Amino acid sequence: MKLEEINSPSSAQTVKHDRAAAHSHITGLGLDPDTGMALVGDATASGGMVGQIEAREACGLIVDLVRSSKLAGRAILLAGAPGTGKTALALALSHELGSRVPFCPMVGSQVVSTEVKQTEIIMQHIRRSIGLRIRETKEVYEGEVMQLDVQETEDPLGGYGRTVSHVVLGLRTTKGTKTLRLDPTIHESLTSEKVT
Repeated sequence: MKLEEINSPSSAQTVKHDRAAAHSHITGLGLDPDTGMALVGDATASGGMVGQIEAREACGLIVDLVRSSKLAGRAILLAGAPGTGKTALALALSHELGSRVPFCPMVGSQVVSTEVKQTEIIMQHIRRSIGLRIRETKEVYEGEVMQLDVQETEDPLGGYGRTVSHVVLGLRTTKGTKTLRLDPTIHESLTSEKVT
């Protein structure tokens, strides 16, 4: 057996190509705003969509139903043979509905895996699409702890113990004093930080 050396091209000969996404040209369904009919001909007016006139008009009806809250929160199934424009229609739908509606594509071959369960992969995609819209606001209070009272009540499950119902926390800040009534779950973090 004879081993031969393979010569790789030098870095000067390597050419880097930029790749564009398959549906990067799609900006919407390409429907007339007055009539809801599909625009044909001009690629910019049609939102980058070519053909599929009936499907585009049907998706326009779906957009109207979602905007009027008659179809909000429900799933839409687009079925068809490979290459018929299902992904393009879904992307155009998300563009028409605005930036608050995320588009999270999922390839069927990702679901079939020997390492991860199918339901886990689907749940990851669902979490990703929901997670884009979740916002959390927090209020931060900074100051010196002046008062820390733990209010206890009888155990609701019976028995002889008592449980924490709420925590009263008094703070002195630069703007004055503030008294907060906090959830009992904060009690554990306050005791672990040794706040007295």
